[in-house]
Amino acid sequence: MVIAAYSPGDGFDRVMASLDSQTLPQDEFETIVVDDGSPDDTFDRLSALAASRPNMRVERIENSGWPSRPRNVGTDLARAPYVLYVDHDDKLYPDALRRLAEYADETGADVVSAKEQQTRSVWWGTMPFRNGNVANAVPGGDIHQLMPMIPHKLYRRAFLAEHGIRFPEGKRQLWEDIFFNVAAWRHAKVVSLLADTPVYLWVLTDKNNSSSYGPGGKEFWNRLDVLLEFIDRTLDGEDFARARQDEFLHQWRGRALKRFSKLCGTADDERPTRSLPRAQSVLERYVPEEQDPLLGVIAWPHTVLVRAGRVDQLGDLWRHEQKVQARFTGSDVRWDGGVLEGRVEARWVGADGRPLRLIERDGRIYRDLPADIAAPLPPRSLDVTDTLDSFVLRVGAHSRTEYVTWDAEVDGTTVWERLAPGVVTPVSRGTFRADPERLAGGRPLVESVWELSGIVHWSDTARSQGVKVKIPAMPALPARRAAVAYTNKAGTLGIDLNGASRNVVGDGGLHGGRAQGTIDAFVLPVPKVQTWGSVRLPVEIRFEPRRGDAHLVAGTLVTDPNHPRLEAGGAVPPGRYLLSFRAEGGVERLGRWSAHVTRRGAVVLHDTHLRPRRSTIPGLQAEARRIAGGVRRRVLRWLGR
Repeated sequence: MVIAAYSPGDGFDRVMASLDSQTLPQDEFETIVVDDGSPDDTFDRLSALAASRPNMRVERIENSGWPSRPRNVGTDLARAPYVLYVDHDDKLYPDALRRLAEYADETGADVVSAKEQQTRSVWWGTMPFRNGNVANAVPGGDIHQLMPMIPHKLYRRAFLAEHGIRFPEGKRQLWEDIFFNVAAWRHAKVVSLLADTPVYLWVLTDKNNSSSYGPGGKEFWNRLDVLLEFIDRTLDGEDFARARQDEFLHQWRGRALKRFSKLCGTADDERPTRSLPRAQSVLERYVPEEQDPLLGVIAWPHTVLVRAGRVDQLGDLWRHEQKVQARFTGSDVRWDGGVLEGRVEARWVGADGRPLRLIERDGRIYRDLPADIAAPLPPRSLDVTDTLDSFVLRVGAHSRTEYVTWDAEVDGTTVWERLAPGVVTPVSRGTFRADPERLAGGRPLVESVWELSGIVHWSDTARSQGVKVKIPAMPALPARRAAVAYTNKAGTLGIDLNGASRNVVGDGGLHGGRAQGTIDAFVLPVPKVQTWGSVRLPVEIRFEPRRGDAHLVAGTLVTDPNHPRLEAGGAVPPGRYLLSFRAEGGVERLGRWSAHVTRRGAVVLHDTHLRPRRSTIPGLQAEARRIAGGVRRRVLRWLGR
């Protein structure tokens, strides 16, 4: 593993903590950190860390101004068979190194592109991994299988050395990872995709990165020219014709056009006009006009406006499209055999919440744009008739704490739904199945709170949102652990697997009143808990008094198809208590229930949501007297007294 470091601050603690927690033994991997001439105490801090870690080596070089040279130096120093590049403030998931090495050995990979997550995006970088592991993506010829083209992949060190694959060195080498990965694709015989294990977490901060260098200045366009020339030179010949064209279209659409359109839509100065010739030059050299239809429903009309020099209309079009969102609605949500199932519908809507309008004319379907935007656009650039096959509906579970997203099983289709004569809108509908025991790449989801989110891809664009639902809490015990499906505070579907937001006992249909038995051995029916077969799940009950220490009582959630119940018993003195329940493996969460333990040991449950606290009763009585007095005065005035 190679880490390029430059004044990482506390972010490096995150890296080291993730390395220390790896399931791969420490003596089976090496960590090489190259300090790029940090002006602070970074080198001393790194050296102190290395002193207690035999597998860690720290080197210092003169400042180069970019991570490229430190990575190259680290690669030259490496002795392990594989190299993984890690940024100095990110982290690895616990099983990352073990699983990467195992999979690379299994497939004979030159490159392993693995599941990476991002702290600010639910769906970023997930598209290539939605269908599972791929032993070798090279035969298909689709270079997009390397997406996202970040450097956080596993590379066979001998492969890099054999072909001289290096990061371009120098200050401000924008998109150095694209150069590196394009060269890797050119020479690799085996590129494997690892989808079943999360490997890398990209922790986004407010520090500048290459995405902040926009197309309003010369640097952006100069560097883009260098990148495209490199792609043209590296992916030469008939064998790489598809990859070369795909990269030209991708770099134009995703790197240049997207940012230039935004610049036109947000800038109030001369930058769009000044940068227009550079954008047109890229088109002229690398994107022939006959390839415009390959760009997609969004990028095609944008590209037409760039070719025509219509900067104002391009800005108007960008602003118009920012108002379009997707709305995901769930229904018929239920547990079935331990699997959460339901229906999902995705609609494209505008800022006013109304459905996106498409115009049907002469048997064809066209985007409906404002007249001043549409005027310079050829009708065929707005024709979306044949794009139904490009819609992809996905539903995923995303962890709030782990930042991991896993695709659920989705069976969906998209249709043009008629709104009025000559007006249609795209609607994607499907069913989803989320199995907590298999959703994480065939393994159980970790104990966390999971939110279900939807995304619908359409040609070259996509929109996502949480799946909106209105359901009561649905506690269940899939595969003998606690789970509650529920509507969270955002109004979207969630699955609580650790009791942090919902509680399988508290949501299980408890009723106020006297429990069966006494505090030594009592039974609380939980009729709403769903289960499949007989289950006995340990549950800890915490009796919290107003003052003094809490009392812990051991219990067992016993379920069968006819009589799910909580059996518990322990020593708790008489008094009033707030209750919390913690199922095995979960967190402790104070519930909505309180209990009164009588002198004879009876346990009486109260629902605190339905009973006002004692301190509020006098206030309510005073408010009632005030209202009654006001009514009496009005009546007396009306009677003329």
